[in-house]
Amino acid sequence: MEQYKIVCPNYLDENSPDFLVEYRGPFKEEIDKVTYACGDIITDTLGVISVPYEYLDILRKDVPSIVFVENRSIYVLQDVIVNYVDNINEIKLNPYLGLNGRGVLVGMVDSGIDYLNNEFIREDGTSRILNIWDQTAPINYSNKKVYIGDTYDNDKINEAINASKRGEDPYAIVPTKDEIDHGTKMAGIIGGRGYNEDIRGVASDSDFVIVKLLESLNYKRMLRENGILNVPGYNNVEVLAGIEYLRRYAENAKKPMVVYIGVGTTSGSHSGNNIMSRYINAIAAERGLAIVAGVGNEGDSEGHASGTIKAVDDVALIELSIPRVLKELSFEVWIRKPDIMSINISTPYGEMSGFIDAKIKRVGTIKFVLTNSSVNIRYNVPEEYTGDEVIGLTFKDMKPGIWRLELKGEDIVKGRYDMWLPPKATLPEGTRFLASDPFITLTVPSTAKKVITVAYYNSQTKSLVASSGKGFNSNGLINPDIMTAGIDVLTTSNGGAVTKTSGSSVATAIVAGCCSLILQWGIVDKNDTTMYSAKILSYLIYGADRTMMDEYPNRYSGYGVLDILKTFNVMGGIYRSYRNSEFIEYYVGNLYVKIPSDKEEGYKINE
Repeated sequence: MEQYKIVCPNYLDENSPDFLVEYRGPFKEEIDKVTYACGDIITDTLGVISVPYEYLDILRKDVPSIVFVENRSIYVLQDVIVNYVDNINEIKLNPYLGLNGRGVLVGMVDSGIDYLNNEFIREDGTSRILNIWDQTAPINYSNKKVYIGDTYDNDKINEAINASKRGEDPYAIVPTKDEIDHGTKMAGIIGGRGYNEDIRGVASDSDFVIVKLLESLNYKRMLRENGILNVPGYNNVEVLAGIEYLRRYAENAKKPMVVYIGVGTTSGSHSGNNIMSRYINAIAAERGLAIVAGVGNEGDSEGHASGTIKAVDDVALIELSIPRVLKELSFEVWIRKPDIMSINISTPYGEMSGFIDAKIKRVGTIKFVLTNSSVNIRYNVPEEYTGDEVIGLTFKDMKPGIWRLELKGEDIVKGRYDMWLPPKATLPEGTRFLASDPFITLTVPSTAKKVITVAYYNSQTKSLVASSGKGFNSNGLINPDIMTAGIDVLTTSNGGAVTKTSGSSVATAIVAGCCSLILQWGIVDKNDTTMYSAKILSYLIYGADRTMMDEYPNRYSGYGVLDILKTFNVMGGIYRSYRNSEFIEYYVGNLYVKIPSDKEEGYKINE
């Protein structure tokens, strides 16, 4: 990321939100000439801009190299004894494998880490954390590697640890903390070293590279005005920039890396075709890199509505319950191509916008007199990445009651529509669609095609958990891929205390730790130096236990429950058929083999 150069502090202005952009041409040169906005390069085609909403259209004209500005998405954190679920302990104790994550980097995009925690300090007193990008730190204008915050290397972290041992202030040297205590907990599950033997992580000898996400000040203001406190909201730009930072670190270090993504959003098509998903798909093809994301906790949020309009002029009614005044609420209606629909919005007092015809790039604001509310309606026909029709809705001063959204068919082939509210944690309790759809409730970026997508269940009761996001993708792509424990997992927290934690991020952390073991076996120990996301995912699927349900893949668990022991049996050359499996499928080199499962039960895989 040597191309970064700070030009202004707009990134820390709550009235100047960040946007993820795609560019072609001299983007940096052009935006440096603008006085009302700023921007920086993230990759060869993606960048960040910070600009007030009212100047966004002007900026597109002043910076012609910008070819696409993605709608902003609010990402939230996605909050089981690890060694005693899913056969993880059996692998760690196998003396012939000797797997503990040695030589593998664990990259984390989360809330930071408690670097003074003994679980992340080796026996010789040195830190297992090799690098931290704290996006929330005061901007270091001399650090050209990042556009916000500052970075701290292993030497600095070790210096801070030693200062702490002497009774001095470590934060005068490395001023980064995990105030939320989410990233620390997840790091403990992935790779706590076992200083406290009750909470030893899956990959206890791995090294960490940490990205502490910057909370969006613009989202923070919006949440505060809606009465939602203590729920950090992150921007898609900083999430993507964090992943890219980790990728480049691994590339420069020439070491394999598992990238753990601890946040997710409900915004987008859920087809795996937005900028974030396409970017992840591109980097996931790199050797030695595994990307892991959770399905989120939106399965029972009642925040997804869907349906089908069968003919032109037919009308579908969607009812949205608003429990108290909302200063602002934004979400999108997705109509799958090539269908076209128009929308009518009614307030709880019966005022209507009237059906507004869908036109390319049409934007308008409707004011409701009786409720003193308004809604900004933006038509995007077709949306740049999917070709779908997208109706963007931004409500202001939304009054409590039942709001009615009517969609009318204008040009209908299949007639499918979907809409997703923002994450449940960012909304007042009771904000919901009256007729909701619990499926396609995965959070982005878990919908990306080449990410390892993890659902969760209660391993103690062997039961599904309603809050776990459910598939499949909106275009039928199979997600989630695999399921593992996610309830009441013991881990470390700030200061080294032992705690329990649950949720999507917990299951994601377990699988991230397992991916670290696989990368060690494959690349570090040179058993298979071609390891990357898609191949690791295949091994996890081959080894999954498929006895919990009757049909696989399914919307709850994908291809089954994580069983890392069976996965290593597969990688070691043993393939076993599973109950209710019609075929056995595998590769021998580049040869794809598919045979009826009733022939034989043992096959060799040679790679």
